[in-house]
Amino acid sequence: MTGLQRGIATVTSGLLNLLGQETSVSGQSVVSSRFAVQIVSACTGLFMTTVFLSAVLVYPSRIAAKLIGFAIGVGGILALNFLRLVSLFLIGVYLPGFVDQAHLLIWQSLLILCGLFLWLLWAGKVAHAPHKA
Repeated sequence: MTGLQRGIATVTSGLLNLLGQETSVSGQSVVSSRFAVQIVSACTGLFMTTVFLSAVLVYPSRIAAKLIGFAIGVGGILALNFLRLVSLFLIGVYLPGFVDQAHLLIWQSLLILCGLFLWLLWAGKVAHAPHKA
C-alpha cells in the first residue's frame, strides 16, 4: 500500500503546487513550511472505490455497462479524493482549527454520499440503457 500512498501524496503535492503552495513529498507525507499531511491507507479512496465497484459488479447489467461503471467509479472517486486531500491541506494552512471537523465529519460524509450518487447515476443512466441493435 505504501506505493499507492506515496503516489497519491505526489499527485496531491503537484496539485497544491499548481495552486501556489510550495509543497514537497517526504515518504507518504505532503509537507510545506506551514502544514503537513500524511497519506494513510484510509486517505487513498480505496475503500470507497471497492464498495462502489462491488455494487456495480453485483448489479444485474451488461458487461459493457459494468465497464462503464468501473470507469465512472474509479475516475470519479479518485478525482473527489484528490479534491478532498487538497482542500484538507488548504484548511490546515488557513483554518487549522477546522481540520478535524472537515476531515472526520464533512469529507467522510461527502465521500459516502458522492459514491452513492455516482452509483445511482450509473444504475439509472447506464445499467438500464436499452440495448443497441
